[in-house]
Amino acid sequence: MKAGRRRGFKSWFVEPYKQVRLGLMFLLVNIVFAILILSVFGYYVIDIYRAVTLYFQLNDQESMMTLEKFGVPIAIGTLLIFLFVITTIMVSVRYTHGIYGPLVSIHRFLDELLEGKRPSNIQIRESDQLRDLAEKLNRLTERMFTDPRSGAMVAIHRYVDELVEGKDPGSLALREGDLMQELATKLNKLNAKFSKKS
Repeated sequence: MKAGRRRGFKSWFVEPYKQVRLGLMFLLVNIVFAILILSVFGYYVIDIYRAVTLYFQLNDQESMMTLEKFGVPIAIGTLLIFLFVITTIMVSVRYTHGIYGPLVSIHRFLDELLEGKRPSNIQIRESDQLRDLAEKLNRLTERMFTDPRSGAMVAIHRYVDELVEGKDPGSLALREGDLMQELATKLNKLNAKFSKKS
């Protein structure tokens, strides 16, 4: 286990402002729909209650007993809607943790890269989102910071070494589409100029 890693509910908040803002949007949507559901449900329950009292001509005591019977499903429905809102907020915070956690790591990674440093690999947990992006960025770093004499650079270094030794290495040829193709062309032109002068 890494030192300093937060545990419990607080560890769910990587970017508290953004996560809470997204959670508040979920909360607003849930509250609007909860009010709509309770209003429609409540309207029909009260309408049924009035119809029952009118149809059966219930006295005050019987009306109160009937109202109590209707009160139970209303209370249970209200509780379930409240639990739904709370659960949705918890799930949204937990889900956004899996997005904002990797985003913070990716931002740090890119900042280090822009500063010219070799960034450390992005660590992603199994439950996190953006795994593919993080893995591609890690692979990109490996390619950028590998031995400078790897790939096309081997041929370029050999070519320059032969030029320094005073040999004529001939024309430097790289595969078509190679990222170092422009450098190879310039080196060939430079060699051709010096060959003409001598």
